[in-house]
Amino acid sequence: MSELATRIPEDVVEQIRGAVNITDVVGQYVQLKKSGRNLFGLCPFHEERTPSFSVTEDKQIFHCFSCGRGGNVFKFIMEVESLSFPEAVTRVAELGHVDIDLAGYDTQSHNEPAPNSQQQQLRQLYQDAAALFHHILLNTKLGETALAYTQQRQLSAELLATFDIGYAPNERDLLTRFFAEKKVDFNLLRHSGLFIENNDGTLRDRFFDRVMFPIKDAQGNVIAFSGRALTKREGQPKYLNSPETELFNKRDVLFNFDVAKAEIRKAKQVILFEGFMDVIAAYRAGITYGVASMGTSLTNEQLYLLQRTTDHLVVCYDGDLPGLKATDRVIELLHSDPRFQLSIVTLPEQLDPDEYVNKYGAERFQQIINGSMETAVGFRLRYLKQGRNLDNEQDKLTYIDAALHELVNVSSAVERDIYLNRLSESLQVTYEALATQLQDYLVDATTTRRSAPQPRRETAPMTPQVHQQQTKLTRTQRAERGLLNLYFKAADVRIALNEQADFQFVHEAYQAIYQLAIAYFAKHDQFVIAQFMDQVTDNQLQSLVIAIDQQAFDEATVTDQFQDYLHALQQAGLERQLDAAQAQLQEASRSGDSASSLNAVQTIIRLKRQMQPTINTDMV
Repeated sequence: MSELATRIPEDVVEQIRGAVNITDVVGQYVQLKKSGRNLFGLCPFHEERTPSFSVTEDKQIFHCFSCGRGGNVFKFIMEVESLSFPEAVTRVAELGHVDIDLAGYDTQSHNEPAPNSQQQQLRQLYQDAAALFHHILLNTKLGETALAYTQQRQLSAELLATFDIGYAPNERDLLTRFFAEKKVDFNLLRHSGLFIENNDGTLRDRFFDRVMFPIKDAQGNVIAFSGRALTKREGQPKYLNSPETELFNKRDVLFNFDVAKAEIRKAKQVILFEGFMDVIAAYRAGITYGVASMGTSLTNEQLYLLQRTTDHLVVCYDGDLPGLKATDRVIELLHSDPRFQLSIVTLPEQLDPDEYVNKYGAERFQQIINGSMETAVGFRLRYLKQGRNLDNEQDKLTYIDAALHELVNVSSAVERDIYLNRLSESLQVTYEALATQLQDYLVDATTTRRSAPQPRRETAPMTPQVHQQQTKLTRTQRAERGLLNLYFKAADVRIALNEQADFQFVHEAYQAIYQLAIAYFAKHDQFVIAQFMDQVTDNQLQSLVIAIDQQAFDEATVTDQFQDYLHALQQAGLERQLDAAQAQLQEASRSGDSASSLNAVQTIIRLKRQMQPTINTDMV
């Protein structure tokens, strides 16, 4: 950035803010649903089951009623992507496709504690390592064998670039030497997860002779690696993942979520694959809304990440027996969970997605993904056949019993009827016999449920149910909020309040907002909360401003409200003075200071007289 670069002017910031709709930006991070005038979703800043995060489109602000965060579109991006204000302005322009040249302005952060926090340094370390591995794969002799392997796996140059795939060559000190030349702090390297510490305290590269898949967080920052062995070595795993670090917890991360999240929202569904190559093969075949868990069973943290994006989860694991078992575990995890509509795609011939795309091509893969989804119950009815010979009477009866018990959990009579017809046709058993047996099981299940203590179960709300923390306000605080609400929205109130000599709000937070509002109205005639929020940098004050703005405004009663609020605050000020005078009287009486006692008594009498009459506060 040139030394001559200046801060982004307010009119340019306002041009960008006015050109984007906060709903479109927030909607790229949170699945929003309309409820009344506002849109609601799960807060991206804390985990919750009931939506308490709202976007008010006509005011262009967001607010979480649970954690209290709120602000305009720039504040949202600052919070969700950990950016400074100028960086957030640039990012909003990018997300909103605003065609504006910011090259002449300083868009870097100067208010953060420099790029020296350990997390920032680790991110830079991983970004540099990813760039090095990618360069080695594409541009060096060391990477030729690995590049040939990627081409054999049908990874085009475009795919290598999209996923930043690289190669860690068969050298144990390449990365060590690379960072030594950059004079990176040794302790940072030790804690990065990129190295293994030898017995003598020196470091060696953790990854060598491996095709490197960068693991990224939701914002696209490299936070870990998974390395696929290029040469098979005894005792070495096929895939080696980074250890957990300050940046990386495998429970919280989904491979490709940073790339896929926008496509997930467009498709209104996400496809969960088993491995990285399956995600990439699907992407190559035009299915760009796929993700994979990090070599572990699906976690609640990963589900919450997806839940903020879509409510339709499609599981497409490998078609072999281990893949079927893994699919069944996902179904079990989501049993009675209302967060997702769950669908299953099972590939034929026990193929995994990568194998299927390579064998049959992109078009066939798209057809099977879009045309072969089945319900979780449908999958379970097939899965229960595993290992059973249905030509054997005992196996057939055992299967029927298990299948009917599965149908006991289906609440829809129509859905049960469909499955009963399917079972009748495939097993050559009369529909009536199956239906009679199922009815007996349903009666047994109902009796058991009635006799057993019923655990509380969450049900999916038809419309967002907002969880709002209720704060009990004093009479003075209610007056302060009401007066500021009038000050924001009524020009007459602004004139009248500014003419009150030595006026001050009782509490510091409301006085701070008042001072900011005075400065704001020195430049603007109308109150636009999304614009005003750019001047409010404190998080607590931002939440308070939003709470004030959300109060009702009745233009017909402004004068009466103004008088009532102002009188209440003047009374509160006198009450404070009275408390101080009474405390002074008590102290003077204890010390025997008659002069101070007399002075305190006179002050108390004066204050009590002042508190009696109603003060004339007519607005000019």
